[in-house]
Amino acid sequence: MEGSLELLVEPRRPSFLSYPSDLSRARAVIVGVPFDGGSTCKPGCRYAPLVVRAVSQDLETYDACRRIDADELPVADVGDLAATGVRAESMLKSASRAVGELVARGKRVVAIGGDHTITLGVLKGLGKRVSLVYFDAHLDYRDEYPPGERVSHATVLRRAVEGGLAAGAVVVGARAFSREEVEVAEGAGVALLGPEATPRDLEDALSTVSAPLYVSIDVDALDPAYAPGASCPEPGGFSFLQLSKLLERALEGEVVGADVVEVNPLADVNEVTSRVACLLYTSPSPRD
Repeated sequence: MEGSLELLVEPRRPSFLSYPSDLSRARAVIVGVPFDGGSTCKPGCRYAPLVVRAVSQDLETYDACRRIDADELPVADVGDLAATGVRAESMLKSASRAVGELVARGKRVVAIGGDHTITLGVLKGLGKRVSLVYFDAHLDYRDEYPPGERVSHATVLRRAVEGGLAAGAVVVGARAFSREEVEVAEGAGVALLGPEATPRDLEDALSTVSAPLYVSIDVDALDPAYAPGASCPEPGGFSFLQLSKLLERALEGEVVGADVVEVNPLADVNEVTSRVACLLYTSPSPRD
């Protein structure tokens, strides 16, 4: 790492899948954002970057269907943001600067959350509008939540759309929301797909938005049986196989960045949810 980037991030060992920190050959770069100051649920998401990396050391990396080994992908892991603070404003500023540095070097950023608030920081750093593919049990379209708080994990999508960071959005897996959220989101042109969504449904929805895409995965899109360590679990979600098929379809587009968020190691069972996150991170894009 060179320049100001090394002042913004701190290396972590072990790294994800023992990827190097050297950026020279990497097309995608992993950065951890250990922040849960935007969560209104049980705290603990800030530990996810540490635990996900540790769990990744025992991961089987070969995908026999695609004939791809995640060990061989052109990926680097630069570590975690050095300063996230306890307030969202500080984290957003740090995340935006670090992501901006990586994008300026031609890298695609893959973030390890942290609560869903971190997505705003990544989007700010991209420097261009994107269409969001937003896997989540919730709409995250509150105007304020809790009352008086306009930036939290319950307001992320609304802030992204209203702030001009997202040109369009498709929410996949939503099943817990208020009437007001649905009405305002649909009025803004956000496409809503429930947990019964199929890859064909997602394909149809994606045909209505423009490239490039940013993929954000809240693990609560999964049923709690598959992600018991989701920060805000909601019954009735996807199986891991269903989510994998939907993600495969999303990654067929022009994807410029991604994140997996809301893994809470303090609420997990036998590190199942951290392992699920590892598998989601190693889902290869056909464009790689």
